Amino acid sequence: MSRYDSMNKHLLAQFSDTEVMQAIFYAVSEEMQLIDTALKDLKEKRWINTGQGAQLDGIGHIVDRNRLIENAIVISFFGFENQTNTTGFGQARFREYSEPYLSSTSLRDDEYRLILWAKVNKNNSLCYMNDTIKSIQFIFNVDTVILQDIYNAKFIIGIGRILTGNEIVFANALDLIVRPAGVSCQSMTHFDKDNVFGFYNQKFAKGFGQAPLAEIFNSLNRKERLF
Repeated sequence: MSRYDSMNKHLLAQFSDTEVMQAIFYAVSEEMQLIDTALKDLKEKRWINTGQGAQLDGIGHIVDRNRLIENAIVISFFGFENQTNTTGFGQARFREYSEPYLSSTSLRDDEYRLILWAKVNKNNSLCYMNDTIKSIQFIFNVDTVILQDIYNAKFIIGIGRILTGNEIVFANALDLIVRPAGVSCQSMTHFDKDNVFGFYNQKFAKGFGQAPLAEIFNSLNRKERLF
């Protein structure tokens, strides 16, 4: 309903056909409609799910997570099997010795919303084990997550979905997995929960020759990091 229609709707019956009142409403309704739109935007577009552009940047400033992600995208070069984001002969060029293989990126609004929610969750977490699992489920968009305590303030993570090379690098660059202070993630693996090798009594497991092993994709840049 427009502002002009709303003003007429709230008019007393004895003034409903008054030309002077109609003229006054018509004269001011357009400016008041602009005010209504601005107030609505202030109310609704300063939220992660509805904000755009500078509004999301403002939220990012509050939660301390900007759009720029350093070293988050793997540039495609020629390489061999099991190397991250590499292609075969004739599909990509060789990488020079000193040339970086990672590129920084500035997130689009739809990507940035996901990261902002993950950062909000991390900022407000009590760091229970379930909080860690939920943060991984959210970041990787996966239902199955296995977390195992290996003592001495360390744990390992299994993610029940095969991740792409860029998903792995991107997640490592963001560092949004919930962890208590002083507790380290020793390693992370990913696997197809419907097709993975394991041993007796292990959930999802299949036997020798029936499925591949889960793959370690991260040991936090080959060194232990504390959070």
